[in-house]
Amino acid sequence: MESEEIITVLRCLRCQKETEHRVVYRGGFISSIICKECNLEVGFDQPKLLSCYGEDLVKRVLTKPRRITDEYQKDLIHFVSNIPFRIITKPYRIMKELESLKE
Repeated sequence: MESEEIITVLRCLRCQKETEHRVVYRGGFISSIICKECNLEVGFDQPKLLSCYGEDLVKRVLTKPRRITDEYQKDLIHFVSNIPFRIITKPYRIMKELESLKE
């Protein structure tokens, strides 16, 4: 299975501050996130996630960082102009999607 790693800055659950993290992708999905300061590793059990939530939703969440990176690399001006609206509406859209999964 193809593996890829990127370095990004995230807020660590253990350190409680913004630190560099290594995000490991396997087969196009996030498999783990590791804090470079305290070595806390957060893993994702994809089969378990898929059994709890819709397959499509899980795939979209796990691939979101890569899709956002691709989006801003293709057209930075369009990305920057649309991101405030998307940040505001995203929690509502996710909530609606989760509600539909309960039905």
